[in-house]
Amino acid sequence: MKIVQLEYFLAVVKYNSFTKAAQFLHISQPSLTTAIKKIESDLGYLLFIRTTKELKITEKGIQFYKYAKDLVDTYHRTLDQMYDLNISDEPRIKLSILESTSAWMAMVIQHHHLKFNNQRYQIVEQHSLRHIISSLLNFDVQFALSNEEIQREGITSVPLYQEPYVLITPKNEFTDRQRVKAETLQHLPLILPNRQYQVRKHVDEYFKHMNIHPNIILEVDRFETATTLVHRGLGHTIIPRFYYQSFSANDLNAVKLQPGIERTLYINYIDHRKLSESANALINDCINYWKTEKP
Repeated sequence: MKIVQLEYFLAVVKYNSFTKAAQFLHISQPSLTTAIKKIESDLGYLLFIRTTKELKITEKGIQFYKYAKDLVDTYHRTLDQMYDLNISDEPRIKLSILESTSAWMAMVIQHHHLKFNNQRYQIVEQHSLRHIISSLLNFDVQFALSNEEIQREGITSVPLYQEPYVLITPKNEFTDRQRVKAETLQHLPLILPNRQYQVRKHVDEYFKHMNIHPNIILEVDRFETATTLVHRGLGHTIIPRFYYQSFSANDLNAVKLQPGIERTLYINYIDHRKLSESANALINDCINYWKTEKP
């Protein structure tokens, strides 16, 4: 079985249509149908149930999909890494960051690039600790930032800084110098991160500790979305203090909470992985930046 056959199968699953998948793949529909039948013949079971009205993936097809996607992702990731080595003696530094760290990380990379001007970088955003750990263990990234300490053998987790959470409001509701008492929050319409994110877990723990029953009207994936909704007058959001310095929070107020709530940011890397001089330098630059920079 070839990778291209697996890609054909994944396209049919994605579009739930042989016609749309064939258009996406730029092949004829009969060719795609023949390829899928060949896979089914090799496997000895059906991947799809086809009728004149609908297309359904079988239970075995679902299981096969998981393996096929992993194989195709690994194949393309490997090709990408091999290409990377071919075009440069200095492979890209691949790092995982949080949305709220992009402003200061940009300054660190700018400084790093002055020392290693041939260096290239690839940045991904990851907010799930499970995904961050997986990226580190699979060597997809050289290092990762997290808002929770990773307590796992083989991974070093170094604290960088602490930052408070702040209430983001329209300009005319509160002033930056005000402090909002915790009990006030349950009377405000709130826009918060979805429950799978660590920021939401921090905020939920705060509500529980303060015996607050929040009025959550919207849940989102990104701080940018939350602040955009605040701009539209749909509610208030609670985000890390440093994200308030971003462009999307312009013309909004950041109000301190009383009592406060804060988090610690960590930089994480694999102990036994041999990193390049430039990658080690970037990790040290991140650590040293927060030795001199005060939150």
